[in-house]
Amino acid sequence: MKRNIIILLIAACVGVTLYINSQTKRLPDAVKQQAEDTLLADALFPARPVWWEDDKILALGVVAERTNGEQAARKACELLTAENLPVGGLRIEVYDILEIQRNDEWTLIGKAVCNAN
Repeated sequence: MKRNIIILLIAACVGVTLYINSQTKRLPDAVKQQAEDTLLADALFPARPVWWEDDKILALGVVAERTNGEQAARKACELLTAENLPVGGLRIEVYDILEIQRNDEWTLIGKAVCNAN
């Protein structure tokens, strides 16, 4: 009896996980590419962005010595919103690119959540 209950619970967990993953809306590749191109066109963001967690987090690298991380995150949201990209709820995380290159350390220096357009 206990074994049947455990198997039923595992099956239910798998079913719920599959349902949640099927309902998660990811950004189309064309939108992600346009967002990357928009950010790369700005001198503040010298490296290609990295998408994390089902396209809900966009990680950006900046030179921390010359940039305020919080301001850079807000500027990224502004740039993407100005392009009318569907970035409502997108979380922007800003990291020190030199620290990543030198020590492979991803130190968060700023973040922002973009508002819906």
